[in-house]
Amino acid sequence: MPPVRTVAEIVAEMAARTRPENAAGWDPVGLQLGDPKAGVERVAVCHEVTEAVVARVEEEGPDLLVSYHPLLFTPTRRIVAGRSAEARAYRLVRAGVALLVTHTDFDAAPGGAADSLASALGLDPADPFGADPDEPAIGRSGAFDGTLADLASHAVRLFGADGLRVHGEPDRRIERVAVVPGSGSSFIEQAADVADALVTGDVSHHGAVRALDLGLAIVDPGHTATERPGMRSLVQFVTAIEGIEVLDLTGLDPRTWGLTTLHP
Repeated sequence: MPPVRTVAEIVAEMAARTRPENAAGWDPVGLQLGDPKAGVERVAVCHEVTEAVVARVEEEGPDLLVSYHPLLFTPTRRIVAGRSAEARAYRLVRAGVALLVTHTDFDAAPGGAADSLASALGLDPADPFGADPDEPAIGRSGAFDGTLADLASHAVRLFGADGLRVHGEPDRRIERVAVVPGSGSSFIEQAADVADALVTGDVSHHGAVRALDLGLAIVDPGHTATERPGMRSLVQFVTAIEGIEVLDLTGLDPRTWGLTTLHP
């Protein structure tokens, strides 16, 4: 029988691919909960540590949970039962489940969230952009042949129409598209330097106006939607680790329905 892997070994193997030292300075990636020396036979993977995810973890009993979004973003004074991020941390500790976070390091990693989003949109090959002293290059840009309406239609096919917003003239010619998984408003200026349109989430009204002033069209399918292609890759990253069983919980993301789901 092969030896049981440890939390520390799984963390090290993931780090070899995601390079956590490249994460944004504000991003608390790495092992957030648990004993590095504990044994690991089953690993669950999730997009966000939601109530539904924790309930499944308590039912299924994995030894380690790998999450894309951090559970604890900021220092906390207390870990008590209830309904909060801290309460979910309490439940994981009580269940003996360690928690590993890979976020902006996974965004920037080869084959990670940014590459996966670019590939889903057919932007192959894609060039990185957006690096600065506090942020890794989590943006990608690549060639596109069509109008803004064509790009929006492609986004609808990939992500669905629920919540998708488009800013710009429909018949505008688009030759290069930039993508940033998740919330990409802070990359608008950099994207305008390398592309005609930006596909990302969480673009505010004023952010869209700023982008249009810079000559950059916006396609915003939503925060979660732009990260979903990367979640498939995250499961593949974990599955590539030998000696463990993997439980895919990435479908239990924060947004599970929309208006067209209720009224098709």
